[in-house]
Amino acid sequence: MSDAIEARTETEKPGLIRASWNLSGDDVQAGLAHCSPEARETMIAAFRWCIDPAHPLARPDFGKRVGYAPNTIYKILTGRHTNPETGEKYDVPADLLKATREFLELERDRFGGGRTEFVATPTWKRIELTCDLARESQTIAILWGPSHIGKTWGLEHYTQANNHGRTYLVKLEAASGLGGMVRLIADACGISDKGSTAELVNRIKRALSPSTLLIIDECHLLQHTYRRSSFFACIEVLRRIHDFSQCGMVLCWTILDNLKAASQGELQQVWRRGVHKVALPLMPTKGDLAAILQHSGLSFPDAKLEVTVQKVTEKPYEVLRQIAKRDGLKAITERLRYARKLARKSGDKLTWENFIDAHLRIEKQAEQPGEWADEPKKSDGGAK
Repeated sequence: MSDAIEARTETEKPGLIRASWNLSGDDVQAGLAHCSPEARETMIAAFRWCIDPAHPLARPDFGKRVGYAPNTIYKILTGRHTNPETGEKYDVPADLLKATREFLELERDRFGGGRTEFVATPTWKRIELTCDLARESQTIAILWGPSHIGKTWGLEHYTQANNHGRTYLVKLEAASGLGGMVRLIADACGISDKGSTAELVNRIKRALSPSTLLIIDECHLLQHTYRRSSFFACIEVLRRIHDFSQCGMVLCWTILDNLKAASQGELQQVWRRGVHKVALPLMPTKGDLAAILQHSGLSFPDAKLEVTVQKVTEKPYEVLRQIAKRDGLKAITERLRYARKLARKSGDKLTWENFIDAHLRIEKQAEQPGEWADEPKKSDGGAK
């Protein structure tokens, strides 16, 4: 690989990289409509990958990676790659398709290499099944569960694993309102967010299809807006997008009380459309933790197992149960990461002693120091 390609566009700003493509997701959908499903999904996936701010890549650099001129890439994506004599539109060339698949595989491996390794837990399998059912049935699925049990982590993994131009993940923001929600969806679909809200909604409808899945995470944030009517407007737009495109849709919630109230009010029409309603566990399950522990080289601890570290005796089973209930999954995986660091430092394999050591250190960090201790008085030798 040449230095120019390896260097990519590190000095370029994401906005300039996005401008180098000068087309939107719905343009690409329309331009590739005549191509085979495999070619269409692969090229859309590459387009979306390159414009993603997390790993932006300019069109000229993508062209170098796959061996095609930027102008030819543009013609292919916009449906202007035609027979000069007959005007017949060409499908994506086989060598470009092969090079693009290899590009995506390499990029995903690189990007995932620095992230926490994913473990397929029972809770993840419920999330995966919900997404699959929504896509297959072309219906709205509703998924809910408390924070810190792996919902967003699972949805991100599902999106990456099914990122062939068919899965769009939208992470909502607090108090964004209708306009903010629509722009976030447009951005996830690779559509320029320029234009009015109504224009963007129409472009989103055209960018989605019966084979696509739209995942909306943190839906409860839609209720935290400055106008009470905004939540109903957001839900109504989501309903219209689904009805027009017939795409699969997953609405993911965290705050259950909000969901129950909304299901009888503003959310009622969408709630009735949601054939698949999936409740996730209230806390990470034993099965979840057993899978994660096994991946780290530990077996799920017996309830009677005791470990002593620096004169402190703990039962790993109870520690896991309390942390899972109080803080959720991230607090456990961070203790495992810290424990592996301690094990590497001593040159040993990961043990429950390492885990308890990491746990005690993390708990100690939360203790606030008290007042300054009084310095011991010096003896004055009896002088008055």
